Amino acid sequence: MNIVCVGDCGVDRYNPSGDHMVGGITANVARNLRLELPPDFLVQIISCVGDDQFAGRVISELSNANIDCNIERVPGTTSIQEIRIGADGEKQFTNYDEGVLRDFEFSDRQRAIIESSDVLMAPVYHQIRGLFDRLMAIDTRGLVCVDFADFLLHPDFALVEQYNNDIDIAFFGLSEEETDIISYIAHLARRSKTMFVVTLAENGSRVFDGLSEYHQPAHPGGSVVDTTGAGDAYAAGFVAACLREADINEAMCNGAQLARRAIANVGAFHA
Repeated sequence: MNIVCVGDCGVDRYNPSGDHMVGGITANVARNLRLELPPDFLVQIISCVGDDQFAGRVISELSNANIDCNIERVPGTTSIQEIRIGADGEKQFTNYDEGVLRDFEFSDRQRAIIESSDVLMAPVYHQIRGLFDRLMAIDTRGLVCVDFADFLLHPDFALVEQYNNDIDIAFFGLSEEETDIISYIAHLARRSKTMFVVTLAENGSRVFDGLSEYHQPAHPGGSVVDTTGAGDAYAAGFVAACLREADINEAMCNGAQLARRAIANVGAFHA
């Protein structure tokens, strides 16, 4: 089984301390998948970093996590997400610089890896929309999973409609107050083949598969230290459970367990 994660790998800068940790949705998902899946499942990353002081650290940490890294070094800056953590542990994403991801073009080798993937996982948000469009133009044979990562702040219904028929599992991080968006997702599920997974922070998650709706409470226990990466962990846990042929409720529970683990420490990922 060949799982290919395509998108952002960079660093998270925590303010005001200035501490840096390897992050990015794609990096977080891949690391969680590697822990969740058997050793004979190949987990790969396709991305790029700059030629700055962070590039080597990103590649080294991901390689040391037994992930097959197809990460190019190109002139420019590695992507940086600046983060502040509130007293309640809730993350606040402040400034984001996508760096070299903005103009990244897939090599012939990377395109071949994407085409042969059994599972393709990728985020989309407005700063890397061009990269996502280039990815979706590549024909793939396997399961396609997409995280609409900034839909709460930038709800792009046209984007979902454009690629809905090409996606098997779509993830959205919302709040329970976003009833109009959730209703839209439920409606879209009823007329498409896509499974829609909506994470709702402390209110758990919901899944719409066109026939039924499922609800999973947030996993109880422990304090909330840092919510960075919780949605990424959930997505990885959900997909990993599906690949183990778990049912939807089991997949939701596994996602919730990984999300709970992610928020128990500072940083987006913990082995």
